[in-house]
Amino acid sequence: MTLNELFTYLNENSGYEIWDGTCEETIKKALAKTHKDALSGEIVAAIAGHASAVSPEATITRAEATTSLGPLRLRAMRDDAPVSDLRRMERTVHAIDGAFNEEALVLRQRS
Repeated sequence: MTLNELFTYLNENSGYEIWDGTCEETIKKALAKTHKDALSGEIVAAIAGHASAVSPEATITRAEATTSLGPLRLRAMRDDAPVSDLRRMERTVHAIDGAFNEEALVLRQRS
């Protein structure tokens, strides 16, 4: 799956806005820590940093995407973290699973 495909799915299915411009602009802003939403920016930067390259067409696996969020998930689980951050991380991880599940179903139907 490409970063563009994953971020599009997350934007449409996580309940949170991921985009801050085009995919390329969103990644650049996330990496520069200038994304309009700080947590979305951290999520995008973490995922993009684990992809095969930092571009919209770079590929990423389910394991890379979920592993990349490990530090953010741990931070969201701290007792002093806002509950909204924990909910958001949970919904994001579920949306990542959904994206890769849908991709797998499409590939199986083609076979």
